[in-house]
Amino acid sequence: MRFLHRLLPRRCRPGLALVLTGLLVALSLATPADAAAARPKPRRPAVSASRAKVSKARAGRSFTRHATRARATRGRTARRSFLATAPIVPAVAKATVVSDSAHLLRDSVVSLARQQLGTAYVLGAQTPGRAFDCSGLVRYVMSWINVRLPRTANEQAYTGIAVGRQLDRFKPGDLLTFGTGRRITHIAVYVGDGKYVHASRPGVGVIESVLNPNARRFRGAVRLVADASDTTTAQP
Repeated sequence: MRFLHRLLPRRCRPGLALVLTGLLVALSLATPADAAAARPKPRRPAVSASRAKVSKARAGRSFTRHATRARATRGRTARRSFLATAPIVPAVAKATVVSDSAHLLRDSVVSLARQQLGTAYVLGAQTPGRAFDCSGLVRYVMSWINVRLPRTANEQAYTGIAVGRQLDRFKPGDLLTFGTGRRITHIAVYVGDGKYVHASRPGVGVIESVLNPNARRFRGAVRLVADASDTTTAQP
């Protein structure tokens, strides 16, 4: 710059100084922008095929869970709708077996019921060794002594001879009924000694429980296998 200063006449030297100063200022301002433009942009790593498969599998499991919950919700809604509209006392035929060897038939009912202990609970199921609901278990057990019962607990409760709520009147093989009001929502097989076998609920399955005759939901017993001397006709 000093060399150019000496070559130019005195009258041009101030203008040259202004021009060079302006160029230097422009270069200093343009340098950061140019450097940013020249800097390469970071590249996103490519998603591997294995990670893509994992993401797809997770999405599939999430969809399956949502579908299962939706089916369960529809099932509960349908059950509530049925309980709200089903007749309180259904019109079903009596299915009582009157026999001189009734005690042998009752022992068979108890034995068959206990054979299903540990079976899973599934609403609407009646497959031995795999799954039952409460009425499905009762229907299966009674079918072995040629007693054909309706499908629901509310219908089964009004089939046979009503025994009442007194524990000392119960006999093995009687059906115990539970519910709210006059509507029966659960049914079990009495096995003697104050105990009964029933398909309880999901996650519990078929179990043997101790009866509390004073429980609010307990509605009494129904006898399907009767001695010739049984004449009880009281309604539950």
